[in-house]
Amino acid sequence: MRRILAVLSIVGLAVMACGGGGGGANSPEDAVNGMFNALKSGDLDAMAQYMPADERAEFENMSDEEKQMAEGMLAMFGEIDVKVLGSEIEGEEAVVTIELTFMGETEQDEVELMMEDGRWVVTDGGMF
Repeated sequence: MRRILAVLSIVGLAVMACGGGGGGANSPEDAVNGMFNALKSGDLDAMAQYMPADERAEFENMSDEEKQMAEGMLAMFGEIDVKVLGSEIEGEEAVVTIELTFMGETEQDEVELMMEDGRWVVTDGGMF
């Protein structure tokens, strides 16, 4: 399972490289659900909406080849199942506890988020 989580982290970094406009969600739980729904559908642009603006901006010059590779990696995660178990909010930071099931393995983990422009976004490294 740790290998799966490591790949998800790599995918998250690749997605940040795709840029995109502002985004986020009204609650930490909505941001996590939105992020994983985008992951499951292989939608890089939608996934990028749940990343902080400065992280998206760092990778604006990602090549088309790199984007295609990231999309290919996302396709592997169509069968991922995520259940939000709870969340803790402290000021403009939050941690959402999830249950992640993929390839028959289930694990509990945490996703770190922060408030940005009034919306919740997943922080760098916040996905595992």
